[in-house]
Amino acid sequence: MIIENQLFKIGNFNFKLHHLLVIGILVLSFSISLMLRSQVLDYGTELYEFDPFFNFRATEFLVNNGLLEYFDWHDEKSWYPTGRDVSATSQTMLHITAATTYQIFGGNSSLYDFTIIFPLVIISLTVFVIFGLIRLFAGTLAGLISSLLLAVSLP
Repeated sequence: MIIENQLFKIGNFNFKLHHLLVIGILVLSFSISLMLRSQVLDYGTELYEFDPFFNFRATEFLVNNGLLEYFDWHDEKSWYPTGRDVSATSQTMLHITAATTYQIFGGNSSLYDFTIIFPLVIISLTVFVIFGLIRLFAGTLAGLISSLLLAVSLP
């Protein structure tokens, strides 16, 4: 079959047509996911709803004050009148991941802009994770279908 013919070789790995087809479908899944999720940027780069604003504020506190201060932070601006123990009652790994990736990849962008773009990129990269996981248990075709389904899944 033509799909099993060797196209080129890198090191000990022989690239065949089906390898390029898998790579092409994964790139297509990533692109579809990124385009669908970035459509909201047509209306401007803003955070929508309440949770993203709190997550931005918590990430900003973490970036400005450090990890130890973050775990001791009792937020007086939320949950009136007693406030909120942020590290015990929120998504700490989301804040830590966003702060860490901002410090690594943030460049000259503001933290606000970074927290708008961050979810778009992370969920788009998830198509590769889903492909790998499903491929491990159900095969390459199931992995490709799963990554395409995740790309068009809005939630």
